[in-house]
Amino acid sequence: MLPSNVVRRQRLRLAACLLLFFPGALAAQEALASGASGDVLALSADLREDQTAHLWRVGAWGAANVAGGLVLIALSDLEADRMRRAFGIQSAAWGAINMGIAGIGLASGPGEASGEWAAAFGAENGYADILLVNLGLNVGYAAVGTTMYVAGRRGAPNADLWKGHGAALILQGAGLFVLDGIAYLASRQRLGGLVELVDATALTVTASGVGVTVGF
Repeated sequence: MLPSNVVRRQRLRLAACLLLFFPGALAAQEALASGASGDVLALSADLREDQTAHLWRVGAWGAANVAGGLVLIALSDLEADRMRRAFGIQSAAWGAINMGIAGIGLASGPGEASGEWAAAFGAENGYADILLVNLGLNVGYAAVGTTMYVAGRRGAPNADLWKGHGAALILQGAGLFVLDGIAYLASRQRLGGLVELVDATALTVTASGVGVTVGF
């Protein structure tokens, strides 16, 4: 027999999936005990604050890479320091992209916090999924960079360029992995908090469709 907390989590996931993927066919009702909606609102507000903080960290990482990359380019001889120059070019380019992404995100804003459990859970779950995809991409960047660097070490044509660009990609993948990892762990904690708020979840089938009652 499954532990009660496992059963509750399974029922919650089923209810959340129905709410998220079949909104037109569902009637969602939330019976909130005293203070529960405030807890949901607090977790939702924490998400918005963390999204903003994460974008600032990504922007700062990007700015550091632009500054460092431009310095390396300026101090590198076009022929004698090809590896260092390639590293600087790749770093500056990635830094500019990251600054642009952060700037667009900060300009558009994280949206309003919600005291409704379904909305808060959907927003948090979507954010966690995006971060998880980004973590996978970061590993891919580092893997591509490693391949390029190894190719340069093994005597590929323009070996210094391969090594410079490859080393920069490894650094970008590792740096972004750390930043996205910090945000992802925080998101998972908030998702856990939302799950813990649920005391009972019941699914009912009526003539009008499927109903979801989430009790706190």
